[in-house]
Amino acid sequence: MDPQGALPPVIDVAVDDPRLDRFRGVRDRELRGTLGLHAIESERVVRRFLAAALRRRAHPMPPVLEPHALLVTPDACERLADLTAHFPALAVYRCSDERALHGITGYTMHSGAILLGVRHDDGSLTDLDAWLARTPHEPRELLVALDGITQTDNVGAIFRNAASFGARAAILSPRASDPFLRKTLRVSMGRALNIPWCRADAAEWPACLDRLRRDHGYAIVAAEDTPDAVELARFTAVARSIPARMIVVFGAEQDGVSRAVLDLADAVVKIPMLRAGSALARDLADDPPSLNVSIASAVMLHGLLADAS
Repeated sequence: MDPQGALPPVIDVAVDDPRLDRFRGVRDRELRGTLGLHAIESERVVRRFLAAALRRRAHPMPPVLEPHALLVTPDACERLADLTAHFPALAVYRCSDERALHGITGYTMHSGAILLGVRHDDGSLTDLDAWLARTPHEPRELLVALDGITQTDNVGAIFRNAASFGARAAILSPRASDPFLRKTLRVSMGRALNIPWCRADAAEWPACLDRLRRDHGYAIVAAEDTPDAVELARFTAVARSIPARMIVVFGAEQDGVSRAVLDLADAVVKIPMLRAGSALARDLADDPPSLNVSIASAVMLHGLLADAS
């Protein structure tokens, strides 16, 4: 509960209530650019947002999370009360049922709850550096970096994989897609809210990776298939040969990890595909097999962190 014992106001609303206009079919561009907000959809992801915002009060990490207004069905309102009680300034709008919620929002992806959060600036490298400096290091820890990945599903899935396998934080290149887009948050199952992340600007990328190597001892590992890349199993064969701290960089589907990052990398690691000489490999010579970057990130992170203790 809030220290003062104050509860957020629960306001019963009809579908045509003008106070709900911010929830009506608003696109990400308008939410961020005009209203300064972002949307969090489904009861599960709303719960993760509120829990993450609460944790950040005691342990600040980038970026800032701040709830603004919540639209819920009666059942979801009751189930979320243990968390909304910590945010007495939060406006909670309760509609009659999911049909009413659909009538307000114009779509059905809400699963009983949609939260509007204040859209603060992306976390900065300075914020992330300070957080890394004041929090304990793990015996083996890993950061993920997204080098120019713009496809929203891939960004969401990589954040979900990163949180699921225990990555400590994420770094976005200037062109990487916004992790707080509605679809991205849905795909990540809210995991983009669980780990700290920052965005480098054009002047910082990719030199910021070298800075993290210099200041915090992170080795730079590029996940890419190049002629001199080491296969993942070989890279992890001897546990003590794996760096204790790594930044693993994933590149966009079309372009892969950029040349500038490859030039900085301490190691380039690949996931082996079909063995050369096999019949299928010959058939696919002009179109070699590959994994979607979101799947590749799961394989790579599992391989690098599975035996971490």
